[in-house]
Amino acid sequence: IHRTVLDTRKVGAHVFHLTNGPFDKGDLVHGSLDWKRRKQLMDHHTAVHIVGGAARRVLGPHIYQAGANKSVDMARLDITHFHRLTRDDLEAIEALANEVLGQVQRTEKTELNRKDADKKYGFDLYQGGAPKGSSIRILRIADHDIQACGGTHHDEPGQIGSIRIVRSAAVQDGVERLHIVAGQAALNYARQQDALLREACELYGIPSADLPRTSERFYNEWKEQRKRIEQLEAEIVRLRTSGGGSDSQEVDGVRIVIMEAHGNLKKMTKMLKELTLDRQQPTLAVLGSREGGGKLMIAVTENTVASERYDAVVLLREIAPHINGGGGGRPTLAQGGGSNADGLDAALDAARTSVGLSD
Repeated sequence: IHRTVLDTRKVGAHVFHLTNGPFDKGDLVHGSLDWKRRKQLMDHHTAVHIVGGAARRVLGPHIYQAGANKSVDMARLDITHFHRLTRDDLEAIEALANEVLGQVQRTEKTELNRKDADKKYGFDLYQGGAPKGSSIRILRIADHDIQACGGTHHDEPGQIGSIRIVRSAAVQDGVERLHIVAGQAALNYARQQDALLREACELYGIPSADLPRTSERFYNEWKEQRKRIEQLEAEIVRLRTSGGGSDSQEVDGVRIVIMEAHGNLKKMTKMLKELTLDRQQPTLAVLGSREGGGKLMIAVTENTVASERYDAVVLLREIAPHINGGGGGRPTLAQGGGSNADGLDAALDAARTSVGLSD
């Protein structure tokens, strides 16, 4: 019979192992440790202490641990700091942390009475949270870091191998989260990054040293092409709405534009702005898209005869049921969505009928 230990709990002098299945009374139990998993947790747990100490030495004594998490894949360390960390900051902390791996031969683990520990080390000892009980287990990594911690750590920091700080993120004002990989996880991360670099270089057909410059060139070309496409799309809209076709008609001094557009709400918003911005040409514009179950946007040129005659919200609520949707907004700009893109043609036809356009 094989059972997996899910949790351990200490009650008095006894340690209970909670497993994923039962045993029979009298069963002889032999325990085995998943050393690969345990070592990786030791790597990350010890690395968090080392990185925290390195952060204090690099950034200043105001650095305080605001939280931490360790798993097999990665470790996280939240530290207090008054501004965002730069890549240079992270590299300096990482370099110092790896120096500690070579400089500190052994960690020191001791137990002290809580009162004696408080008197000797002060409140900074409890950056990882105050442990329960009257006896405090203290982990000391030379003069680099000293904390009360009951976790699993290496006796020799060098057994970790290497520490990498992958990135940082702001979790709240004044708190930076460091994402850390150590030991085998650091090696796996390096291999993954190397594979991504190699794949990108093979895609471009260039050596790795040329990748930043080549990527920048392709990105700039893509931005220029995107800008050109937007200009062409705007020109298409202009041509469709200025030639007296079915997409655009004039009713008593107001240009009525009702048409299907291809794009998301952001693109439709830009089209509406181009159509209704000019007060010299009062316009009611109704645009519909089949994306995401159907989208409708209606705009009216403000402070013109168009805005006096038409209410975007009223018209939207009249036609939106055709796409099984609804929406809202203000009298000069309204938008809505639905779940029936196939009803878009009917919605646009209903808009034409509502404003009195001929077929």
